[in-house]
Order: sequence, then C-alpha cells, then structure tokens
Amino acid sequence: MMDVSEFLVDTDVYNQNLLKLVKYCNTSQIPFKLQGFSEKYKATEGENEAPKKGVSAFLQNMKKNDSSKDVNPEQGAGGQDKKLETDENRKPGSSPLVGIVEFLNTLATNFADSKILVRKTPTLSGANIRFLLLDPASQFKEIVRDAHSVIVAGGTMQPIDEFKQQLFTAAGAAESRIMHFSCDHVVPGDHLLPLVLSQGPTSNKLDFSFQYRDTTQVLDELGRILQNLVSVIPAGIVIFFPSYNYEEKVYSHLQKMGILEKISQRKSVFREPKGTGDSDKILAEYTRAVRISKEGSGNQKTGAILMAVVGGKMSEGINFSDELGRCVIMVGMPYPNMNTPELKEKMSFLNTHVGMIDGKQAGQVHYENLCMKAVNQSVGRAIRHKDDYAAIIFLDHRYIRPNVQSQLPGWISRHVKIPPKFGPVLADLRKFFKTKAQ
Repeated sequence: MMDVSEFLVDTDVYNQNLLKLVKYCNTSQIPFKLQGFSEKYKATEGENEAPKKGVSAFLQNMKKNDSSKDVNPEQGAGGQDKKLETDENRKPGSSPLVGIVEFLNTLATNFADSKILVRKTPTLSGANIRFLLLDPASQFKEIVRDAHSVIVAGGTMQPIDEFKQQLFTAAGAAESRIMHFSCDHVVPGDHLLPLVLSQGPTSNKLDFSFQYRDTTQVLDELGRILQNLVSVIPAGIVIFFPSYNYEEKVYSHLQKMGILEKISQRKSVFREPKGTGDSDKILAEYTRAVRISKEGSGNQKTGAILMAVVGGKMSEGINFSDELGRCVIMVGMPYPNMNTPELKEKMSFLNTHVGMIDGKQAGQVHYENLCMKAVNQSVGRAIRHKDDYAAIIFLDHRYIRPNVQSQLPGWISRHVKIPPKFGPVLADLRKFFKTKAQ
C-alpha cells in the first residue's frame, strides 16, 4: 500500500506526460484497435502449420513458459485458477488496455486521499495494481457546489445514512439541501413472506458467525432446515452463502451426511461456479430444471436449488423472477474480510476523518453497512415485477436485532415475521404458496 506520489517515483513515471498519453489513446482508439487485431489473428491460430519465426516464435515461446509457471506447487493443478478466473471475468470483446488507460488517467489526475495497492505474486498473471479512492467526496465537491440539483437514484442504496454523509455532507452540502425519498415497492405486501429463523427444527441456535458456523451442530441444523424447506417450497430456491469457501464446506458436509442426496430427490441441486466462465451454463441448466418440473413432464422433482454466493455473479444483475426464485435463503450475514488491505485502509481513513457515528467509529459503521448492502442486493433478486411473489428466509439469530432489520429495505422490513419455533414456519410457507397458486 502506497501513496500515489510514492508509486509514481517507484515506477519512474513521475516525469512522463501521462495526460498526453491518455489523450492519444482515447483519440486514436488504440486499445480497441489492438483488441480487434488480436482477435482476428487468434481466430486463425493453429490453421497455419508453418513454423513461426522471429517475433511470433518469441511470443509463442514466452506464452508456453508463462503457462508452465502458472501452477503453484503448493496448490497442485488448481494453481491455474487465478489466471483463468482473471480471463473469465473480462467481458467478451473488451480490451484489457482500457483498464490501463483509465489507471493512467487516474494517476495523471492524482486524486487526494487515495492509495495504490500493489499485489505481488510468484507469477505475473496473479499480480495486480489497484487504485483506492478513499474519499469519494473529493470528486463530488465541484458537482455539489455548482449544480442547482443533484439526483442520485438507485434500487439498493440502503443503508442510506453513510451514503449521504460520505457523498454529500463531506462534499460541503448543507443538511437542509439533502432530501431522501424512498418509494414503496410495486409488489403488494402480501406477495412477500420474509421470515427470520433464529433456530432450526431441533431448537439449536442458528449462529453463522465466524466462530460457530463451521461447527457440526450448526451445519447439521442447516441441513435439517433445507431438507424441510424443499418439501414445501415450489419451483426454484436460491441459497446465498457468505463466501465460496463456506458454500464448499456446507456442500461437502451435506454430501457426507447423506442430506444432499435426500434434497436431490425433491429438487435438482446446482452450484455457482467460482469463475464466471460457466455461470451462464449453470444458470441455463437451473432454469431448464425448474421449468421442466413446472411443466410436469413425468419428473418427480418439484424444482431446483441454486447454491450461490453473496458478491458473486448470481447476486448481482441476475433476475430470478417468477418460478426461478420462489424463495431466497440468506445463510448468515456476509461480513467482508476485515483484514484485507483495502478495507483496513478505508476503515482507518473513516475513523480518522469522520470519527464517531451514533456512538460507533465510522469505520465500523462502514463495515456493517457493506454487509447489509450485500444482503439487500442478494434478496432483491427474486421480486422482479408487480405480479411476482416470493419468500425470503434469513437464517441467523442476528437478523432479529432491530438495528439489523432497520437496514433492510422498508418494503421487506415492515413485513418481517419472527417465528418463535421452526414448526410454524412450514405452515406459514404452505399457506403462502397455496394462496398465491390460486
């Protein structure tokens, strides 16, 4: 982690005219031209069997050498995942040079209150450089100062207080100028059934905090809950886990205990891939499984389950409308890793420049808000139009807390039910779906 000025000196580019270089790249469109050039010749690669010479031979040799180094001896064959994931996350047809040009433009502007994070790895394919803007208000001050009105609109801006403070108040906007309007959801309240479960069928406490979530007791109780829910919820169920590692742990445990086999008898089970390369394929297979069961083609299964991850592709931009998402299950609270350099730097900056908010350090408030924004982003995947309906189930005793519920969108929080035991949950779900099926 270093300052921008320190990075410019270390890389020996402080005396370069970066603005001129960026202007040239944007005017000439060189990133896109090079991308088209590479795609054109990649399509014909291998068709010409003639031995390559000169630069072509050199580049091919470098490619082979780099591929041979991608495997980390400590990781085995899986050591290639990082490189593959980087390639898969790039949008089709996009030029990697665009990101470089944007980064150079950022360096040339030299934002205040920003850092450069450099990750070094044994292989170049796993290394990266990130620009961290710690103070978004520094880029918003001019707009707030000069514009008569500034309207920021979004569907997942809750919790809103930190957003207003960091973007408007810190940019110099008077409190009297800041107005917040939140309209209700287009879906009627009776089309939604949000449930908070603090315990499972055997009355074991549902605590998915880092300290307890790996215990056999919690994993067994989660298995029993899922086994019960698939028997009463029709069509598709999307389950969101806090991380890929925890999803893997839960899947392995359910498989080991034979619970996964029992669940599979009722619903087909799909898993979100860690990279984005197979995401569309998995989503298509999940959709097909749900719709086949709905059409009643002799299949005894009543739908499908998709095990997804908060922050993954399935939690953003994917619509699980109608039968694709009759229920969304949130397992635990997806707090980010507090030990990442980016988050530590952001929290430290907020603690220093903002101080206390309602008795809590600003960094801690930011940390908690990141979790709830991720929750709200994920659970909103199921309700996509005015005639849609779905159940939303929060699995963790911490969702009972009023301060947590207050950070849910109003169209969800005002309808939340907290059953005292697990038994009534199944009855409520049966009644809800029976009513909507009529």
